[in-house]
Amino acid sequence: MKRLAITTEAYLHNGLLIATAAALSFLLLAARPPWLFFGVTFTVIAFGAFLFALLLIVSALQRSQALDPAKTHLRLALVVWWSLLVSQEVFSRYTPEAESFAGHFSAAAYGEGAFWAVAFLALLLMPRAQYLRQAFSGSNKWLSLLALVCLVSAPFSPTPLYSLAWAFKLLLVALLLLLCSATIHDLNDIEAFFWANFWGFVIIAVVPVARALADPSTAFEGGRLNEAASSPTGLSLCAGTLVLLSLTLNSLRNRTWLVGFLILGSTVMVMSGGKAGIAGGIASVTLFFVLQKRFAAGFGWLMGVLVLGCIILAVTPLATYLTAYHESGQLSTLTGRTELWRAVWPEILQRPIVGHGYLASRFLSEEVEGTFAGAAHTHNGFIEALYNNGLAGLIILVGIHLVIVKNLWRALKGLSNANARVLAAGSWAIYVNLLINGLFNATFGGAARPPFELLLGLVVVSEVLRRNAHLPVRLSR
Repeated sequence: MKRLAITTEAYLHNGLLIATAAALSFLLLAARPPWLFFGVTFTVIAFGAFLFALLLIVSALQRSQALDPAKTHLRLALVVWWSLLVSQEVFSRYTPEAESFAGHFSAAAYGEGAFWAVAFLALLLMPRAQYLRQAFSGSNKWLSLLALVCLVSAPFSPTPLYSLAWAFKLLLVALLLLLCSATIHDLNDIEAFFWANFWGFVIIAVVPVARALADPSTAFEGGRLNEAASSPTGLSLCAGTLVLLSLTLNSLRNRTWLVGFLILGSTVMVMSGGKAGIAGGIASVTLFFVLQKRFAAGFGWLMGVLVLGCIILAVTPLATYLTAYHESGQLSTLTGRTELWRAVWPEILQRPIVGHGYLASRFLSEEVEGTFAGAAHTHNGFIEALYNNGLAGLIILVGIHLVIVKNLWRALKGLSNANARVLAAGSWAIYVNLLINGLFNATFGGAARPPFELLLGLVVVSEVLRRNAHLPVRLSR
């Protein structure tokens, strides 16, 4: 009877997906609007169709393996999660702060927002409504409170439409994580979550490099790897995260090809020249090895990065950038960050409880005197939350960090096998990497971009690790 129920549920889910995709396709083709096969609209349709195709394939594979519904729903949720991670590269764009402040957004921005709605539709079609019952219990409550506070405060920002769009994505991320929380039961499920993030960060780290190198004459404009839609600091962080995911999964699976992504991530991390990204990457990878008492391997990686850095300095203009940076005296102000924080603080004191509205910091250069041109956030995750959502937002963000630290600490103390220690060490290293970068950038507390999404994912991962640290990881072959 249980097998019959699982099969029936799977067929119903497939039917919903197919019926929805078919109905939307018929309506679009029947109407034949002139914009259907033009530019961003076609990208939204193509990527949306790709998402639904992946969902159908995964659903069919899970049904053939006769997995229980929780496993099936987790795999489907991870497909949607992956699509959200990579959507920023599919709809790559850069809009100056002045244009955004005036309400002039690129077509790609609207396209990405439309895709978020498609992803939300895919989530709604997953028949798993009971996961919402745990939305305000345990560690989950911090995810739910964060999404609700940002959604409520968005209309009070200088550009409500922009803030509401990002608040909607944050709500979608929270809903996906609530579903993951209800379906991640063992360490194998945590591994699946790591794989979904690994393939997402592969695209996030590789695509900007490919775009930059497409025009070698401007690839290193300014001395470090330059790509208009990706900041060097953000790219260094994402590449460092790819290194950590590669290390963790390779330690579990011992796959030689993962070493290639480890080298690729390390190269991009250094080549991008993001100082916080490089420092955070080196510190977190070192921590990964130290937590497992693999000191020789850690020392070998550090020597490898040192050699790699010397080669990059020799063959790229990165050395010129570092020299110019040192001579400019920006180090004393952390590239203007201390001056920015000094200018923002009086604004925070004006509205300390509720803040200025979700993502109001996007327009600091337009609204706050004393900020540098192009300041699109406060360059500190905690100040970001305080400026946007006041003490309410800061308390929630601090709660998220404390939950992750508490769960990972307890998990590390209760480990009983090597595989569980690898997952805990990887989670610790990723958290430390995000934390270090968040002290100098809006890695968390602002827009729900991949690093912030992964930090929120660690809330779920750390909770499951704490509960299951004593259980072995049964790796499937």
